[in-house]
Amino acid sequence: MSISFNQISLGKVLAVLKGACILPFKANSVGFLGRISGKLRVSNKGKIVIGGNVSFHAKPFPSSITVSKEAKLWVGDHVFFNYGLDIGCTKSIRIGSYTIIGPMVNMMDTNFHPVDVNDLSYSKEIVISDNVWIGRGVLILPGVTIGQNSVIAAGSVVTRDIPDNVLAGGSPAKVIREIQVPPNWIRRHN
Repeated sequence: MSISFNQISLGKVLAVLKGACILPFKANSVGFLGRISGKLRVSNKGKIVIGGNVSFHAKPFPSSITVSKEAKLWVGDHVFFNYGLDIGCTKSIRIGSYTIIGPMVNMMDTNFHPVDVNDLSYSKEIVISDNVWIGRGVLILPGVTIGQNSVIAAGSVVTRDIPDNVLAGGSPAKVIREIQVPPNWIRRHN
């Protein structure tokens, strides 16, 4: 894939420069060509591994990533995060390559507070597989795995595992229908 000179804007260049300056100081490992546009707050007391060609588009609303002590956040290659992102990682969150995360998405691997005296709330890992599209305003709760190539509809609350190659939505999210995804087909973002 080649890029012509007129496809490169000043905004894209500044986003790459900002990513090159900030991400290596906030993450334990960063791939090539990370980009940040807008305001991204990162608090890392654990381990953050970010793949290559990852884009944080944190405007007009800022985004926030918090990784607690001994927790691990892995982000694959070619991942796009839209504005208003909020990630709270106390154990483990893994986001696969070629994933698109829409605006105002929130993912937490713990409930942070028990509901009552019998509630044994604890952290449970979140796994988002490759080539997944998470729509606007989705909430992903602890212990969830989202299968490869799946799409989560806007405004959904994901409380349980979602299989590969499906469109899921609602509160709580459930499978709406299977989707056709040919082998090696990759969802693109602008």
